Amino acid sequence: MNSQAEQQLPPFPFHTLVLLREREIAEQLRRAFEQRYLPEHLFYWLPSSVQAWVDLCRSTEYKNANRALEVLRAAAPGLVGQYPNITTICGLGCGEGSKDRILLEAFVSTGKKLNYVAADFSQALLELAADHVDDVVASALGCKLDVFDDWHLGAIAGATQTFEGPALYSVLGNTLGAFDPRTFPARIRRDIALHDHFLFDGEIFSDSTLAGYDNPTNRRFAWGPLTGVGITENDGKLEFSTAPAGDGLFAVTKHFTANRDLRVNLGGEAVEIRAGETLRMSNSMKYANETALLDFVEAGGFRIESQWRSRDGHFVLACAAPV
Repeated sequence: MNSQAEQQLPPFPFHTLVLLREREIAEQLRRAFEQRYLPEHLFYWLPSSVQAWVDLCRSTEYKNANRALEVLRAAAPGLVGQYPNITTICGLGCGEGSKDRILLEAFVSTGKKLNYVAADFSQALLELAADHVDDVVASALGCKLDVFDDWHLGAIAGATQTFEGPALYSVLGNTLGAFDPRTFPARIRRDIALHDHFLFDGEIFSDSTLAGYDNPTNRRFAWGPLTGVGITENDGKLEFSTAPAGDGLFAVTKHFTANRDLRVNLGGEAVEIRAGETLRMSNSMKYANETALLDFVEAGGFRIESQWRSRDGHFVLACAAPV
């Protein structure tokens, strides 16, 4: 078969477990604008947001992703050697799959293809993740969920456990900071098996943290949910800042302030935003130090087994076992 014919073949069917319906997400978006607060997961749903996220992950300006990939590449061979019996990776908040692919490739290099469970809020990102790892997995299952829903989280663990053998649950790219590091470790601990493992990472706060976010590429991502509903830079100002958040956490905050009256149509209903009103957006949590990050996970019912740092010391990756 020639290459032109191969390019015309349709994509292989990708099976997805849908726990969260599109109409539910649309309703969440409408309520978010009414309440003047956009939570983290809504930044990955609209087409403008998905494309902005993919562009951000490929950007050299986005130090968060660059450090995450750097540490993963350094740690992956050791993880394979440490956990040779792993049969499945479950990527919670998998995004477009680039981070989990590094782990899957490391297992493939030893002659072992794993099962992959891709879990995210966005159907578009799940499809990108499936395409991204297609050649390095034994099987792939997408799970569309709201990770803040305990029933959804339990259902994902149940789907992962249908594959025999230990699983590695990954929460990468400082995503634990978005899931709430104070509570998420204990929530996932309730559902995983004793032979499973939890791989997570986090960004250590520094004087340069804000510069890693307040740049043109990240601004396009932050604008994603706004431009997706017709709000542009002519309609207001987007600002970033940092602030202590207690318990060894620092928050990178962002908000949009309208400079004129706006009328946004969401699902057939209009939401009015007056000039001077502020639309708050989800915080990105960072850690005062490595100990703060590890303590949250240990307090959730885990034992830290191994850890790695980026070359600049501002990003930490660790793997833990349930106790």
